[in-house]
Order: sequence, then C-alpha cells, then structure tokens
Amino acid sequence: MNRKGLCGLLAMLALVVLFGCRSGRQVASSGSGDRHMGDTVVIMSYNVENFFDPADDPAKQDESFTPGGDFHWTEGRMRAKARRLAGVFLKANAAHTPDVIGLCEVEGPSALKQLVLHGRLDNDTVGYYPLCFTSPDTRGICTAMLFNKYTMELLETRPIFVSKPNDLLTRDVLYAKLRHIATKTEFHIMVNHWPSKYGGEKETIWKRDHVAKRTRAFCDSILGVEPNAKIVLMGDFNDTADVEAISETFGAKTNDNTCTYRNLSADTEDYSYKYRGHWQTIDHIIVTPGVCEKGRPVFSVVRLPELLEPDDRYVGDKPFRTYLGRKFNYGSTGAGGYSDHLPVMIKVVLD
Repeated sequence: MNRKGLCGLLAMLALVVLFGCRSGRQVASSGSGDRHMGDTVVIMSYNVENFFDPADDPAKQDESFTPGGDFHWTEGRMRAKARRLAGVFLKANAAHTPDVIGLCEVEGPSALKQLVLHGRLDNDTVGYYPLCFTSPDTRGICTAMLFNKYTMELLETRPIFVSKPNDLLTRDVLYAKLRHIATKTEFHIMVNHWPSKYGGEKETIWKRDHVAKRTRAFCDSILGVEPNAKIVLMGDFNDTADVEAISETFGAKTNDNTCTYRNLSADTEDYSYKYRGHWQTIDHIIVTPGVCEKGRPVFSVVRLPELLEPDDRYVGDKPFRTYLGRKFNYGSTGAGGYSDHLPVMIKVVLD
C-alpha cells in the first residue's frame, strides 16, 4: 500500500473509533465477560436513604434534616454523601456504568441537582442528566432518575399521581420514556417508592394495594397501545415479591416467563435489605415480555465491599447506612455511610 493509501486507511479507522466513542460504545474491563453499550442497557435501582437538601423548605416537614435539626444534616455531610454515592454509580458495573439509575428517598429536584453537582456526575466523561418532580409526600421525599445522556435520550417524562386525596399522600411514580441512542430501542421506565409499613403491616396493606392498582392501570394503558412495549418498573416496593399487592394486585410474578409482568428479583439468592437480622429483598425490578426478547435479564444485588459493615447486633454484615437512629454513622473509616439498602441492577441485551 502506498503512503497516500495508508494515510486514508488510518483516517477511516480514526473516524470509526470516534463514532464508536460518541455513540456510547465502550469496551468492558478485562474479565468482565459483558457486551457493552451498543447492545446492552444497564439499569440500576437504589434507595439512597434520606438524601436531603440541608436547606429548610417551609412547605415540607424536612426540619429534621437541616443543620439545626435532629439529624444535624449539614452541607458538608450532604456533599460528602453525594461523592460516595457517585462512586457507587461509577463502580457498580465495572467499565459500563449504568445507563439509567432510579433513585428513592431524594428530597426533590434541588437535592438531585446537588447530587449531580457534588458527585461530579455531569462532565465530558460521565454525563448523567437528572429527572425529578416535587412530590405530595409530607417530608418532600421523591422518586428520581439519572440517565446517561451519551447513551440514552429523553422522549417524555412526567410524574404518575398515585396518592389518594384525603387519605394517602405518597411519592409519585416517576415515568420516563427513553430511547437507547445506539440501537434506537425505546423504554418506558418507572421509578417506584411504595408506602412503608409505618403504623403496622396489616394496617398499611391498603396503601400499597392502592398504589399497585394505580401503577398497573398506567402500565396497562401503555401495553394497550404498544403490546410489545419495553416497560421497566423499579424501586423500593416496601415488601417482598410474594405479597398480594405485588404478586396479585399488580400481577408481577417471579420465576414465570409467560406472564405480562415479570418480577426479576427471584433471579438471585442475594438480598438488598436487612431488617432485624434477616436479609430480604424489597427493592424490585419488574419487566414486560418486550424487555425479554433477547433473554430474561438477570437481576443482581450490588454488593461492593464499601457498602457493607459488620453486623455487631446480629451476625454477618449489613448495609452501611448513613444514620443509626439519629446518630450519624461514621463507620470504621470515619467517612460516613451510604444507605440502609443495597442497589439492585439488570442488564438488558438488545441485539
């Protein structure tokens, strides 16, 4: 080959590399065994335990998470936790950082912007775009989402109102329609944070059942127009997969590849939450058959070593949470904790 031909070939190769990087293709770290970016979408869900903006919002009951409040929540603690959480996002899946991250327990759009800013999650290398709406929740707690703007593009977003006027004020379900840039595949993604058992499990069943009905109706409306829609529901459902609100009212089944709504949380023997010494999973990812066209995505729990600490009261380990009661949990390193939940994740193969 002459010199002119060699220069032309090198120029073409440079364009291919540039296009691959800009379209979001990324090579996996050695030994990971995953195909990345161009043909896989990684989706993570994480309850980040009371990520508040330390400023007092007069319209919300957030006084406990201010510098003078019960938890002495300061700007410094918030910024440090933002950096710790950002580290989790970037390490959760080696070289392919999650394309979409659903978040629970974020105090509205302002707190989410602080997380992106102080976690340095929007720059030339990592480009996470924040989605969050204000919530009817009395403390201001919201569902939120981050999506990688280099691999996904936003088509539509809005909150799904699931509260019951005069009876139940709870977090909205955050809805976003996203398109995977490399393959043009569209996803309907919903971040859930269903009502807790505070006040008694039996006494609060009706709350989770109500939210299940409202959420199911919204999903059914999508499938009525688009039968093969790729719907992904994730978040903290505040109960295990076998309870009636999830398995019957909503209709999400585990270990079932024939039903409309498939709860993937049975695909692992690991757990995301520990309550009184017992590990369980209340953080779920539920998908429709459209998500499973290239195989059922595998649900996994992200167990980075820094997310765990010894369980001195019971046995083994437990999530390294931010607070123990009202006492800030510095941990053995003195840097502070992460959350009382562990993140969960799926990888969706597209092509």
